[in-house]
Amino acid sequence: MDKPVVLVVDDEMDARNAIIDFLEVLYDCKYRGVKDGEEAVHFVKSGPCDVIILDMKMPKKSGIAVIKEAKEVNPKVDILVVSAYVSDDVCEEAMRLGATDYAVKPVDLKAISLKFSNILEKRGQKVNKI
Repeated sequence: MDKPVVLVVDDEMDARNAIIDFLEVLYDCKYRGVKDGEEAVHFVKSGPCDVIILDMKMPKKSGIAVIKEAKEVNPKVDILVVSAYVSDDVCEEAMRLGATDYAVKPVDLKAISLKFSNILEKRGQKVNKI
């Protein structure tokens, strides 16, 4: 089985790297980080992508726009929204458009890891390193 491909999208490099660094110790996946919504959509269009961990407020293209476009390209992609700016309306909109789950910043890496683990398990792709 191929390793799941995970895209982490956040305009804050430290947040993006913290998520990748934490998850790659626990789960045997291929990780890629990008800094904005345009790069995220380009990545999804250019090859396989199983899970997107997505900030909502970014330059160039919002998280909502990324969800719409990513789901059009790959309806099976799972999206975990992670944002400090998640209101009930935004969460409802994200879930309605196909997001799988959401977590609120500041980043709680253990909570993200648990939600990520659940997504991989649901996909039949859970590959723990430990």
